[in-house]
Amino acid sequence: MILNLQQVSLSPIAIAGSGLWAIALYWGFYPTGQAFMQRLATWLGGEASQSAEFWAGMVGLIPFILVGAGCFILCSLGLGQSWALSLGLMATIGGAIYELGRRDGQQS
Repeated sequence: MILNLQQVSLSPIAIAGSGLWAIALYWGFYPTGQAFMQRLATWLGGEASQSAEFWAGMVGLIPFILVGAGCFILCSLGLGQSWALSLGLMATIGGAIYELGRRDGQQS
């Protein structure tokens, strides 16, 4: 099986779809991502440092962006870019609803 990677290019649809998938994954795995960012902040110079927290947040987003781009590429190779974008939007809405429910469950 030969993959046609010319089908997926750096277009506005690919950037938007990868971003939607990254946001969906960030919201879906929010507690894990926050624990990872806190460990990065302590490793970079302590939790009290504002710059350490900023850089930990920036570095902590990289895995979500990479995996989101991977999800978009796999979906677009299998289903096409329009479906990959639509599925990214649905995953983002699902991740947002999940995160709202998780936070509401923590408060009660």
